[in-house]
Amino acid sequence: MVACKRAPDFEEALALSETAGFEVAEVLSFCRKPHPATYLGPGKLEELKRAAEGADAVIVYGNPKPSQLYRMKKELGVEVIDRTMLILKIFELHSGSKEAKLQTELARLKYELTLAREYVRRAKMGEQVDFLGPGEYAAKYVIKAIHRRMKKIEKELKKIKTMREQQKLRRVKRLGIPEIAVTGYTCAGKTAIVNALARLNLKEGPEMFTTIAPKHVRVSVFEDRLYEGIFIDTVGFIEGIPPQIIEAFHATLAEVAYSDSAVLVLDGSEGLERVLDKLDSSLATLAEVGFVGRPLVIAFNKIDMVENYEEAVEEVDERARSIYPWTRSTVPVSAKKGINLRRLAVEAILAGAEARPSRDIREAGLPGCGGSNC
Repeated sequence: MVACKRAPDFEEALALSETAGFEVAEVLSFCRKPHPATYLGPGKLEELKRAAEGADAVIVYGNPKPSQLYRMKKELGVEVIDRTMLILKIFELHSGSKEAKLQTELARLKYELTLAREYVRRAKMGEQVDFLGPGEYAAKYVIKAIHRRMKKIEKELKKIKTMREQQKLRRVKRLGIPEIAVTGYTCAGKTAIVNALARLNLKEGPEMFTTIAPKHVRVSVFEDRLYEGIFIDTVGFIEGIPPQIIEAFHATLAEVAYSDSAVLVLDGSEGLERVLDKLDSSLATLAEVGFVGRPLVIAFNKIDMVENYEEAVEEVDERARSIYPWTRSTVPVSAKKGINLRRLAVEAILAGAEARPSRDIREAGLPGCGGSNC
């Protein structure tokens, strides 16, 4: 694996590689500006070539251009996996529903299309590219086949999306209780919070992306009265998520846009500076998927691992309100210890209940609308 050994990129690279099922035999540090031709400079490429002898693949934790990836594969003689393909392999492992599988395949096809076009370009230049396949004609045929399959998948996903929106509208009208999306970075503790609130055992763990398809769970909490809501465990964010994956998984992330309110989970144990960085990027991602103008509750998770967390919670709350004025509160919680989870649930349910009237009006005026289209 080639990665910058500066945390947190290095830790994320190792976590993703292990989650994808790879056993990392050796790590080469690379933190310099990418070489224009081969991504890695000649010296580092030669070092990697020696290290890759006997390896099944080389993971380059970055996003080389198709031309750079092509040259690296040709020079090393083994499979080269960049950051985008690494994430796609994880999605393929964890995709359970038909929609998640189709979204993963669509993202992979878009990725492969860029490589196939580079193949054709090289072949037209008269370059020997037999190690990639049988020739220019075959590559052009593959490109056409990819386009046909992509169109078919997009039609199927559109049907699934329409069906899901209709089911959601019926469920909302039938149950009459708010829907709350649980969002945040992968490994922040989203599923752990949902499990604790609903007394379930959804898959969770240190592996990244254990949740791909959204999961809806009904939660009931009794304080001064009974509070009920549908909590939705969603796919986790990562920094610099490749555009192919954002587009392909928009339907999954759109669960956030359709919700009445949202809970943004932050891992408080990562340190205040890191938490604030993730807060900023998470709020930007929420805006991208259409969650604007609705209540947001922040869960500052893992306080059992943080000393004097009160000041950090105050700073997070202040930053969140300055960026997203509809932030309702920041609640310090511990999913592992069960601290403040009932308070978090009540805050999120009340926030969602208050937002429902305006949502009902939007949906009544625009049948089938959702997210930023409402």
